[in-house]
Amino acid sequence: MANGIKYQTHEVLNKVLNSGEDALNVDIDNVTLTTEGGDVAIDVALDKANDSVTIYANTAADGSGDSTVPLVDAAGNLQIDIVSSALPSGGATAANQSTIIGHVDGVETLLGTIDSDTDAIKTSLGNIDNSVDGNYLNVNMNLAGSDAQAGEGTISATTQRVTIATDDDGVAHLATIAGAVSTQMQVDVVAALPAGSNTIGVVDLGSTDNAVLDAIDAVLDTIKTDTGTIDSDTNDTKNALNKMLYGTGLVIAAVHGGSGGTGDQTLGATYESLYVGVGGDVVVTLATSASDFTFKNVASGQMLPIQITHVKATNTTATNMIAMKA
Repeated sequence: MANGIKYQTHEVLNKVLNSGEDALNVDIDNVTLTTEGGDVAIDVALDKANDSVTIYANTAADGSGDSTVPLVDAAGNLQIDIVSSALPSGGATAANQSTIIGHVDGVETLLGTIDSDTDAIKTSLGNIDNSVDGNYLNVNMNLAGSDAQAGEGTISATTQRVTIATDDDGVAHLATIAGAVSTQMQVDVVAALPAGSNTIGVVDLGSTDNAVLDAIDAVLDTIKTDTGTIDSDTNDTKNALNKMLYGTGLVIAAVHGGSGGTGDQTLGATYESLYVGVGGDVVVTLATSASDFTFKNVASGQMLPIQITHVKATNTTATNMIAMKA
């Protein structure tokens, strides 16, 4: 319902006067007045959708210049015109940056060299550390490009030499020894021999002692002769035993009148033994006499220790035979 009360003009003014009746009392939305001493501050809460504010800049830093509105683009970004591009003395120009980059590259190269040298120093220190044995330093001596010979052995170009002063006592003694040696060592006995029957040089034994030594010498000669005979007999025995160990065999096919008979069989060498698988008579040629002999009724599985060169087919009834030799 509308308010039906109407105010006169003077009544309206009375409504808006302050308590001192010397100023209008006005309510402004979103504005707060604060006082501090003699200063009055106005705090305004702006509404972006409905309110706008114009900002002025001054051409002088102290505000004594001309006021002007700053320029912004459609996005609200502040536009700045550079009216002077001169850099202050020592400013970072492109040329100065190139110079700095060059110096930095040089420092980087130098650091790489230092790193390589440091690795070499580290390796050398490691080698030195490995050569330290307790409180001692192990050193390999090198002579004219060749390692010095270590330990005992044949003297060579790498054998370490030691120079001794000519006035050293050792040199004098060595000279004395060298003078006493040719192919034999000459020794001068300067002290008396000990008491007893000690003799240097030829010893003259008595007849009895000489006879004993002669007898011993004769016995030794006999032992030497016997030893030679034993050695010879031993070798003969060894050779005979070796011949009893057979490593070569030849199958015998000769058989009298039987199927598969091949006639007399020449062995091609001297065989030292004949094995009979199935017993019977065997006719062979013995190696030394070259004569034929008949071995009657040889048992099955029997070994004949005979040296033969042929097996005859005629009158040979044994079968499954093998001639053998070493």
